[in-house]
Amino acid sequence: MKPTARVSVTAGFATAAAVTAYWRWLRRPTQTPPGTVPPPIAWAGPDNLPIIGIVTRLRSVISDPLGLVIRNRARYGDVFTLRVPSIYDFTFLLGDEHYRRVLTLPTDHAGVGEVLHRVPTVGYWFPREKSGPETLQQLILAGRRQMAAMLPSARVDDIPELAADIVRIRTRNWSGAVDLTEDIHPIVYEVCGRYFAGDEIWDALGPRLTRYYRHIGDGIDIPRTTLSITPYHYLMPEFRSTRKLYRMLRDELPGFADTRSPLLEAVARTELNGAPLSGKDRRWMFMYVLWNAMVYPGTYTYWALVDIVTRPELLRRIHSLQDREERLELIRHCFAESVRMHPVSSLIRYLAKPYEFEHDGQKYHIPAGQAVGVFPGTLNRDPNRIPGDPDAYDPDRYTRDPKPQPATFGRGPFGCIAQHFSETVASSVIDELLQRFELQLADDLPVRRERIHQTYPGSPLRALVTAR
Repeated sequence: MKPTARVSVTAGFATAAAVTAYWRWLRRPTQTPPGTVPPPIAWAGPDNLPIIGIVTRLRSVISDPLGLVIRNRARYGDVFTLRVPSIYDFTFLLGDEHYRRVLTLPTDHAGVGEVLHRVPTVGYWFPREKSGPETLQQLILAGRRQMAAMLPSARVDDIPELAADIVRIRTRNWSGAVDLTEDIHPIVYEVCGRYFAGDEIWDALGPRLTRYYRHIGDGIDIPRTTLSITPYHYLMPEFRSTRKLYRMLRDELPGFADTRSPLLEAVARTELNGAPLSGKDRRWMFMYVLWNAMVYPGTYTYWALVDIVTRPELLRRIHSLQDREERLELIRHCFAESVRMHPVSSLIRYLAKPYEFEHDGQKYHIPAGQAVGVFPGTLNRDPNRIPGDPDAYDPDRYTRDPKPQPATFGRGPFGCIAQHFSETVASSVIDELLQRFELQLADDLPVRRERIHQTYPGSPLRALVTAR
């Protein structure tokens, strides 16, 4: 055998041995203290094939994380670990007790800094004073406190009037066909942006904020998050929008120092470890609050409107209600159903300390340095939590006893603090649109992608509009 051939054969054997050893390591159970057991490592379906399973697992994580969890639950039950090459283990705990326990663990036990550190704009594209996950979590907690302070019920209850004015102005030229994919989120963004940032900032920066955040919102989708750590990210609209957003806030926000802006005032009051925020962290905080305030209500308002318009009897019922408060209440229930049936796919917490629990007579141990996740989608289809037919779209279920208990906005130190705000914005915008126009969809419904949360559709959705 020639020397080059021997080298090739030797390299081939070495590669095969290395891949085989790696496959065995992926399958190896986690070591736990005496008296405890680890959750089973889940490899359902083609993921269970030697070597090939590495590729299929990565593909599922990127393209179908929802299906990945559902497939493995069917085989392993409510407790199992997904081992993903190149990242920490994810243990999914799908029962109601874990939803209540895991999400209420203190922040020094189970946090989100390590999780959101992997989300491009929030984690690493938008500059901060320090780049680690620990300071990211500190900023997230500070931002949540400031956002909560800006959401008193009395002020949120004024949103319907704000939404009415914005819808009237933004739809004054609507006629013929409009593209709901492009024309709904700017309305929602303006309502949210004026509420938090104030009129002067929005008048000056609003069109650019709308354009940038619409692209940035796509960056949380897992396939795009994966691309964000490759050289391809330089071509991604969300990367370019993040950089433009940063430069705009860096260069133009100082000019609004004396402006009446609830968000700027809140950021100026914010401290980290007893000291005022640096300039970079102030800009990050401004970005982060608006990111939460606009992106999620934008996409959920869009889909809630679509769910209503595609149900003619429900639409006629809303039109028949003469009292505005009655209409808003019904639309809130419609919004709640849209979110319940298509919630955030999983809520992940990274463990700084071990987590132990008993299940089916076993004491399980999950070590620090791994992640635990709960799965609202299964809870929201559980008859014990959702009376009646949990697979049916039924806004009236919220008016009957026993009341449903959907797992839609999380709970605990990282649960959503803006539920009332989001419901009020969505119902107000939808009500104004339905009172002003008859809407008839002219296109097939776009694909409703559910990987992390509902994302904006990637295709147009034209509606024929007629003034009412």
